[in-house]
Amino acid sequence: MKNQAQPQPRGLFLILPGQCFPTRFIKPWLHCDFLLSEWAPNLLEDQHHQLKLVMMIRSLRSYAEELRNAGAKVIYHPLDDERSGDFPGQLEQARSRGSFSDLVHFEIEDVFCANAIADIAKTLGLNRKALPSPMFLCSREVFADYLEHEPRPRMASFYRRQRKDLGLLLTADEKPLGGKWSLDAENRKSLPKTLTPPAPGFSRPGKKTREVMALVKSRFAAAPGDAELFCYPATRRQAERWLTLFIGERLASFGDYEDALTTRSEVVYHSLISPLLNVGLLTPADVIHRVMRAHERSPVPLNSLEGFVRQVIGWREFIRGIYHHFGREQSSANFFGHRSELTGHWYEGSTGIAPLDHVIRKTQRWGWAHHIERLMVVANLMNLCRIHPQSAYRWFMEMYIDSAHWVMGPNVFGMGLFSDGGIFATKPYICGSSYLLKMGDFGRGDWCDTVDGLYWRFVQDHADVLARNHRTAMMPRNLTRLSSARREKIFPAAEAFLAEKTRAPVS
Repeated sequence: MKNQAQPQPRGLFLILPGQCFPTRFIKPWLHCDFLLSEWAPNLLEDQHHQLKLVMMIRSLRSYAEELRNAGAKVIYHPLDDERSGDFPGQLEQARSRGSFSDLVHFEIEDVFCANAIADIAKTLGLNRKALPSPMFLCSREVFADYLEHEPRPRMASFYRRQRKDLGLLLTADEKPLGGKWSLDAENRKSLPKTLTPPAPGFSRPGKKTREVMALVKSRFAAAPGDAELFCYPATRRQAERWLTLFIGERLASFGDYEDALTTRSEVVYHSLISPLLNVGLLTPADVIHRVMRAHERSPVPLNSLEGFVRQVIGWREFIRGIYHHFGREQSSANFFGHRSELTGHWYEGSTGIAPLDHVIRKTQRWGWAHHIERLMVVANLMNLCRIHPQSAYRWFMEMYIDSAHWVMGPNVFGMGLFSDGGIFATKPYICGSSYLLKMGDFGRGDWCDTVDGLYWRFVQDHADVLARNHRTAMMPRNLTRLSSARREKIFPAAEAFLAEKTRAPVS
């Protein structure tokens, strides 16, 4: 008698908020029971923007429906069911009822959450199996291999490798299309006064989304933002429509104006897909496939196409790798020794610095701002104001709908503040008012003196460090050319701002 194949153990498949990947990735595991919980540590342990909470909860509920439609058995614990108990209790109950010995889940990016899940599984005697995350194109193993072959991690070298590995925007002999790997130098235009970007196609929330909005508004009233203003995609169908609208209406001009600062458009020509990628409603593979197919049908200007591809397959993947290899080192560093704290002005948008207040109020409203607004407005001014790296990091984690430890850590500590001393960034990204005026439409005002005072004060105090870096060495040299009259005007303005809009560290 032939041996019959033994049925595969059912196991328990854990889906965390933010892991709502297309069901094709779980087809081999449909024999499992699927546990989805709004009590998961990555949802409750950090303070999130209310819009992010709506997206995390609504997308998880929508995903439960997808799983059921795919034939899966789903165990779901909503926040508004107080009988659910805590998260470890939910896992223990599911294990006991199903007599499971295996816990399956996708890779967990948040180190704290990953450790918490590992500890619970160990306590319950569950064998864990972590599946590669569809949230990324470059595996953790491939990134580790990249680091072994590079003296220092640099986005440019990683991005070249990604382009070659994925076969994107290459000539027949694997040279970059257009002759350059990056066309970033062509993507720094300010928005012309005669040009009005199209408004993004925000949708009216349906009944199920409004229920989540009410839940968040009630349960997380102290969190930043306002759940009643939620208008983002929260289901896979909505996310795919959102991507279609971006490709058709904004992709072609994305490159030219991706760095533009303006009060005339909240989104400019950006895609605003980062929160959708970060909860699994879109995957980078699908996004790149859709964009390249659209380009084949109707060619997109190369600076826009390359600029968008670089953000998706380059920067996003690079930052994830940096987090997993250098995250602990970055989070404990304070290269400049900054110790000041934020006041409520930085949450209200009442600092008196026009570009900063615009971005803060926009962030409160939308839970989003584009990369230059985050880097050269908010992070730049936090750095110039000597804000402690952890305080700045907490602000970014709380205020953005696409925040996550894996993305905010490297971006804040590495790029925004240079508080890690340059693990991957080649210089501190700081500027005075001239850059903000050049790239934006804010108009001159007293705020310019304040920003310039903060900038030159920073240069003065960190002149030795800046002089040793060839990319910033001109800053201390230019400081010597600053007239006495200018110093006497801008330095007191900076000191007054610091006294009113920042707090001394708590001893």
